[in-house]
Amino acid sequence: MRITRLYLRNYRVFEDELDLEIPPGLVGLYGANGAGKSYLIESVLWTLYGYSRTTKEEVRTADVNADCVTEVEFEHEGHLYLVRRSLTGINSTVKAQAIADGAQVAEGVQSVRRYVHSVLGMDAAAFRASVFAEQKQVASFSGLRPAERKDLVLRLLGITPLDRARDDARRDARAAAAAHDQLRRVLPDLEVLENTAADTAAKAAAMATAALSEQAAAATAIEQLRVDEVRFRALDEVGREHAALVADGRAVRAEHDAAERQERELAAELEELGSMEQRVAELRPEAVGLEDAERELQLIDEARQASQALATVPVPVAPPIPDEEAADAARGSAEAAQSALAEVAGLLQGARAELERAGEAMALSSALSPDAACPVCGQALGAAFEQVQAHRAREQAEATERVTALEQRSRALGAHAARARTAADEAVAALKQAQTAWASYEKLCDRRATLEEAARAACGRAGRLPTDEEAAEQRQEVGRRRAAAGELQRALGRLERRPAVVRSLEAARARIADTAGRLETLRDKVRSLGFDEAELEAARTACEDRRRLAERAQAAAHAAGLAAERAQAEAGAAATTLQRGTEQHRALATAAEEARHLGRVAELLAAFRDTVVATVGPRLSTHAAELFAELTDNEYDRLEVDPLSYEIQIRDRGRLFGMDRFSGSETDLANLALRVAISEHVRLLSGGAVGLLVLDEVFGPLDEDRKARMLGALERLRGRFRQILVVTHDDAIKAELPHAIEVLKLPGRRAAARSIHV
Repeated sequence: MRITRLYLRNYRVFEDELDLEIPPGLVGLYGANGAGKSYLIESVLWTLYGYSRTTKEEVRTADVNADCVTEVEFEHEGHLYLVRRSLTGINSTVKAQAIADGAQVAEGVQSVRRYVHSVLGMDAAAFRASVFAEQKQVASFSGLRPAERKDLVLRLLGITPLDRARDDARRDARAAAAAHDQLRRVLPDLEVLENTAADTAAKAAAMATAALSEQAAAATAIEQLRVDEVRFRALDEVGREHAALVADGRAVRAEHDAAERQERELAAELEELGSMEQRVAELRPEAVGLEDAERELQLIDEARQASQALATVPVPVAPPIPDEEAADAARGSAEAAQSALAEVAGLLQGARAELERAGEAMALSSALSPDAACPVCGQALGAAFEQVQAHRAREQAEATERVTALEQRSRALGAHAARARTAADEAVAALKQAQTAWASYEKLCDRRATLEEAARAACGRAGRLPTDEEAAEQRQEVGRRRAAAGELQRALGRLERRPAVVRSLEAARARIADTAGRLETLRDKVRSLGFDEAELEAARTACEDRRRLAERAQAAAHAAGLAAERAQAEAGAAATTLQRGTEQHRALATAAEEARHLGRVAELLAAFRDTVVATVGPRLSTHAAELFAELTDNEYDRLEVDPLSYEIQIRDRGRLFGMDRFSGSETDLANLALRVAISEHVRLLSGGAVGLLVLDEVFGPLDEDRKARMLGALERLRGRFRQILVVTHDDAIKAELPHAIEVLKLPGRRAAARSIHV
């Protein structure tokens, strides 16, 4: 077997797509610790067999939801194979395919695993033990204690399952013997069980006979009850018919009584209608003048209401007429005073500006001297210096006097303008008050004139202004006539019912006659039944007594049946117990035979395991010795492996020495020889011929000389294996190997790999 290509995507730390060509022969796989070298090698086991030392959820790259895809392409015995395995979906569903020479030959996890097993001739465990040699396995043969070293070798050779099978067989044999002893201690007495079964069977038969007798008595009681119930039902049917006739009679009697009451009421109403005609003649004249009386009352009320409304409005008194001219004059005076004040304010502002300019000129002249040039003409001032100084002082004094005079005048005009504004505001307020009072006066005059006109019109319609007594009399008259009109209307409505009352009276008298006949017919039917209430009650009492007797008989039969069932169950339980006791006696003999058989199986497995172990030791010693001699150019006599402890010893010049006598290089080569011998032995036992070897960190902390010796040994191993993959973190090794693959550690716990042609 030679791996030709490895493809990874979203596998472990290899998130990005990795398509790696694997050269033949000796190939170094190097990179920093933690970069992902072991993951790269483990992808072969995962792809071919689906083996992972973690859960499948951790196989996919962390924090990635895309599919995980791995492919291993390998050449074996002249054929090219491709195995593809993938994890898809949130549930990490595993899918697998196997392709041989371009054609698909297997699909599905189990089918692909079986196909790979058939091609390589070994399962996942044998493949791991044969192909993968880890540093801790190679270096441990000479450093472990004998028991630990023996356990490691047996586990690699696949003999450990024989130990488990032997131990399981011994445990099963002990358990079978203990079960036999336990069964013998609890074995029942068959004679006692047989007697108990016979007694319970006889008791069950007697109870069954008693139950049949009680059932017969219950059947007789039920039959007698059935006869009594038939007689009672016949009498009860007559009673129900009698009750129905009585109920019908009561209903007809109630209808007859109601018809008689209606007949009396209608006759009384007809008599009352006859006397009502006279009352109608009395009310008609009184109700005729109702409309005129109501119209007269309305005129009286309108005249009185208009007079009362006029009385609520007082006679208006005229206020003073508003004087608008006085207000206009006051506003004119205020505006003139304000205008004069504004004019003086302008003059004052100009005077102050002039005073400021005079002050600045005075300041400039103060800085001059008689020898200085005139700032206007440029000539020397000389005797004119004092004139200039006096002129500037006079200008400043005049400007000051003018500002003072204007400020006094401004204050006087300000006070005068304020008084004028106050007088104008008071005049305007007085004008508004007078205008408001005059408007109210005019409105009151208009309202009183309107009410006076309405009162005159109402009194004109009424012909006079009526008094309170006249209004009260007219109101009483209207009330009297209204009452008469209402009573007349009701009386006329009642009189309209006369034909209906006559018809209803005739119908009531007809119903009286009909119900009287029906009552007589019902009385005849009741008499013909001949129903006797006492006879019905006697039949009911007899039926109830008979029912209680039947219920007691049924209860006794049921109790007897339950007792018979319990007795039968006890008899069945006794028979079952007897059967179980018989089976236990037979099982005792079977258990004894099984205990002897399991003991023999345990002895045979132990013997077989010892034979295998005894055979493996010499074979391993032979294979390891041949390989060690090849790796050391036959420098020593022979490498020997103890068949019991698997301790490595070297015979040199006829004497046998332990590994502590030799240097580290010989120890490394001896350990490597034993590990490769174990791989070849596993391959021979499984029947496969893989031709692939993976050595993980076999260089370890070796010095330069030991590394050189180990590299030489690996070169010699190329004759035994088609492809050797050497995993190391030592960058210097890549230059010593014909082919190398570098694993690069990337940020975020990611990695990449590339082939380097040395």
